[in-house]
Amino acid sequence: MKGLMYKELFLSKKYRVITLSVYLIMLVMCILVKISSVCGNIANMEGKNMLLNTIFIVMGLALPAVLCGTCFTSQILNDEKCRFRQYSHTLPLTEKQIVGSLYIFNLIMFGIYLLAGWLNYFLACAVFDRNVDLKYLLYIFIIGIMSFTAFCFNSSNSYRFRSAKICTAIIVSVCIIAYLGIGFGFICLMNHYFKKRGYDMFSDDSDKEVPDALMVDFGEDFSKCLRWTGTHFWWLIVLAVAALVFFSFRRSVRALERRGN
Repeated sequence: MKGLMYKELFLSKKYRVITLSVYLIMLVMCILVKISSVCGNIANMEGKNMLLNTIFIVMGLALPAVLCGTCFTSQILNDEKCRFRQYSHTLPLTEKQIVGSLYIFNLIMFGIYLLAGWLNYFLACAVFDRNVDLKYLLYIFIIGIMSFTAFCFNSSNSYRFRSAKICTAIIVSVCIIAYLGIGFGFICLMNHYFKKRGYDMFSDDSDKEVPDALMVDFGEDFSKCLRWTGTHFWWLIVLAVAALVFFSFRRSVRALERRGN
């Protein structure tokens, strides 16, 4: 299994170098903005604080998301092109070991990503002179676990369909459905919240427009609801992620077993 992990690491090195280069370029740009805010041409710019806050969030959260692209890679479709499946029959490996090596390798990479993402956030706090906020460390973890889960789901599709176009279409369809579903659900929740207070979001009556203060109240109540849900039902989210990863692993093994030669 170690050999299979080395194979994944070696064959994806070009992609990793490109992604890390993008990360370093964005990191340097964020640091240059901070330097320019002290002694450069934006030192006295109006709205400088808002710009720095935005760049801090980019450096603290967006750059770890770029690192996710470096971590989670798969050579499944390339293995199909070079007929690695036929070669694997000459090795003392089972389908579970072949698939398991891929999942274990990327689980290790998830740990590396998490450490790198947290170090990147500490660096952002040092550069922009901010206090460490533990919720950002949680956000980075959530980005990583969502990316790892998406990787597992995509890997099972790759083993099942062995087609980049089909796998891409499935991922795009899931993202579109999730985006529309979450957006529609959020709008319905807002409309229900305001209707209980005598306002209608979609009313043409100017006298019944939702006031800004009520919008602020909705944002605060929604944030409290999310925190309460995360505090009391975090185990349910962990269970759902673990179930999806296990389902993807079993689906990958069965697909490879049916693959035969």
